[in-house]
Amino acid sequence: MEHNFTMETYKQDKDLHIDMKGTFDGASAFALIQEIGNGIYDKDNCIYVETKNISTVYSFGKTILASNIPKRCRKSVCFGGAVADQIAPEGCAIEDRRLKQDCHKCTGNCKNCQCKNK
Repeated sequence: MEHNFTMETYKQDKDLHIDMKGTFDGASAFALIQEIGNGIYDKDNCIYVETKNISTVYSFGKTILASNIPKRCRKSVCFGGAVADQIAPEGCAIEDRRLKQDCHKCTGNCKNCQCKNK
């Protein structure tokens, strides 16, 4: 993992939010897989992964994520941000500002919430 990758996690209600920052590579993908695996504890929960602060995405990072994220988890994971479509594996949601409620039950109080800006 490059030294410039970090993840900040926090819970809002039942949902887990993961804000990534830096370079997304293979080691970053494994760190995200572990965090997602730890966060799935109820089928009604959503894990929201923010990518707006990712500066570089390496293709092998996406490949590792797609190969190792459990398929049972994918429906509960929503990616948002500038490079969400470059990182999100098949079966995971990609946030579209018009579909915000489909991704997670936003109350407008999330840290760095984009709904407030609408």
